[in-house]
Amino acid sequence: MEMILFLYILVFPCIRADARVHDSVIQRECKHTDLCPSYRENTAVTGLTDTKCNLFSGKWVHDVSYPLYDAADCPYINSQINCRPNGRPDSDYEKWKWQPDGCTIPRFNSNDMLEMLRGKRLLFVGDCISRGQFESMVCLLQAVIPSNKKVLVNGTSLITFKALDYNASVEFFWAPFLVQLETNKQGKTILDLDSIEKNGIYWKGADIMVFESSHWWDHTGGMDGQTWDMIIEGNKTFYNMDHMVAYRKALTSWKKWANSHIDFKKTMLFFRTMTPRHSSCLNVREPEKNTSADNPPLPPQVPILKKVLRRTNFPVVLLDVTGMTQLRKDAHPSKYDSPHPSGNGDCSHWCLPGVADIWNELLYSFVG
Repeated sequence: MEMILFLYILVFPCIRADARVHDSVIQRECKHTDLCPSYRENTAVTGLTDTKCNLFSGKWVHDVSYPLYDAADCPYINSQINCRPNGRPDSDYEKWKWQPDGCTIPRFNSNDMLEMLRGKRLLFVGDCISRGQFESMVCLLQAVIPSNKKVLVNGTSLITFKALDYNASVEFFWAPFLVQLETNKQGKTILDLDSIEKNGIYWKGADIMVFESSHWWDHTGGMDGQTWDMIIEGNKTFYNMDHMVAYRKALTSWKKWANSHIDFKKTMLFFRTMTPRHSSCLNVREPEKNTSADNPPLPPQVPILKKVLRRTNFPVVLLDVTGMTQLRKDAHPSKYDSPHPSGNGDCSHWCLPGVADIWNELLYSFVG
């Protein structure tokens, strides 16, 4: 029987695992012993139900040794999330680390991570939030690479950072829906829920994959508008399909692609949950102590994603960052999303350095 492993990056216990391959996978993922789970079989679902540490149950702790890099030394940050050069006067939002209850996350070590990536591809797939995580990873790594030993290659949908001495690449592929979004001869934008192969061509062969798809499914009107004119599924065309129904179907197509095209003996697969939009974030200077009525409710994308992943027949690690980022209203660009600040601004994306660096510390602890 194929292994079924659903990890909430030790946020939640492992839900399913086949005993024959269980040990080798967990040993690969648990170099840092304080993050390794304890095991027992659940009579309802074969798998793990206990862990020593719930990585996403915790708090933000002020730490003056952060950030892990200086934005001024990293030329790869998109201007929209490069907040201090855009005029943001405070810097405390950069100086918070995540402290889980009962354990400690290993501090990111750039040289160590580069050695883990030697001869490998690390691929991020998703929207602008995923691009922020990609840029964070590039900033973390490039600081220890000589200028003549690194290169950034920009393509139409694919951006690739290469660490030449390590024969390693960190890549970002723009696919906010994962499935294809195309324009027909009549100029109509079509979301094809069954079509993922054109995107998947660029994903094949990556050694570490981090997927995300969430924010663009919320575009239903108003300022954002709707991204597509019609949806195709099979030989049927829809003009008013519920967005969350379409989201579930797109995830199912992604699941089928992953099952058919990923060699799980070689590749580690991650999926990150949605980060919240806050209604206002201007002049917020520190994290919330706990989830309050002012924070947005759990996005519907999160339970849909978890339900789809529970039904996979392959190993996937869920980076469940939703709760921890709900507390970080202070870490958005707000009006400092451009060199000409105005209004309340952006309460959706995340400043760099900042929250995305912590996601990569979590990723680092799993890859090790």
